[in-house]
Amino acid sequence: MQHLVTGAGQIGTQLAADLVGGGHQVSVLRRSAVPLPGTTLIQGDAGDRGLLREAMAGAEAVFHCTHTRYSAKAWERDLPQRERAVMDVAAEYGVPVVFPESVYAFGMGAQRLAEDSPLDPVAPLGRVRAALLRNRAAHPAQTLSVVAADLLGPTAAPATSVFLAMVLTPVARGRRAWVLGDPDAPRSATYIPDLTRAMATAADRADEFAPDGDAVLLAPSLPPLTQREMARRASEALHGADGVRRSAPPVSRIPAAVFSAAGLFSPMARELSNQQYLWRSPAVMGEGRLVREFDLHPSSWDDVLAEWAAGVNGTSATPLPAQ
Repeated sequence: MQHLVTGAGQIGTQLAADLVGGGHQVSVLRRSAVPLPGTTLIQGDAGDRGLLREAMAGAEAVFHCTHTRYSAKAWERDLPQRERAVMDVAAEYGVPVVFPESVYAFGMGAQRLAEDSPLDPVAPLGRVRAALLRNRAAHPAQTLSVVAADLLGPTAAPATSVFLAMVLTPVARGRRAWVLGDPDAPRSATYIPDLTRAMATAADRADEFAPDGDAVLLAPSLPPLTQREMARRASEALHGADGVRRSAPPVSRIPAAVFSAAGLFSPMARELSNQQYLWRSPAVMGEGRLVREFDLHPSSWDDVLAEWAAGVNGTSATPLPAQ
């Protein structure tokens, strides 16, 4: 089968590798001139309808994975017009569009998220995400949005993964982890290859998931852990059975006032301050149709942290099995 992936960040890169590994022909539309291994590079902007028509010819599905900087203004400026262009051309060709999605649009509903949770944003970033979801539902293209929690995985980077930046990287350096919100509130995380497998499954079964043209699905996500527990288990995975007795890694909460003050000078800090509601309480992803009906179960924390620790230690981990 032939597929188009727009964007090659932490999700698009993993997804393209998965599809190529599954024997599919994959085109990747991105601004960079650097191709991903095994794929056909189409260089340009995902908002260019002419380029999209060329790139989408013959494709069975489109995976729209482009993004922009972490700012509500940037999201409002960049994301709707690109999504509209992709959906318009997909509707012309009659192919489904699969989107990765965050929990932001659901506001406090993210405390215990289900596939039927209503859109109820409470912060600027969430209002942009909710508008995107409403636009997808109203568009004639067949659309499937796969909602993930905060991401971890082999293609994650500290700039795009909160848990990697604030928990795992400090643990690897032997430093205190300064975390967002309550360090003892349970939180779900999504392993990026679990998300991309879910997106590929959604595309393969688009008519089952979205018979009326639109569906919102929950990605299989890791069992909830507190950030304190995540730090402890990461330390254990990193040091293994070396026989050295260690205390649990220190974990502290970043004071809310720090974000408020930093937001006066940093747009990203301002957005993180607006998102504090997500971190004061538990944030647990429920099991959705992908798990219940298609047995697409998440990876385990032991395997995910072993893979991360192997990368830190420069050793080889056993590849995680497909779920």
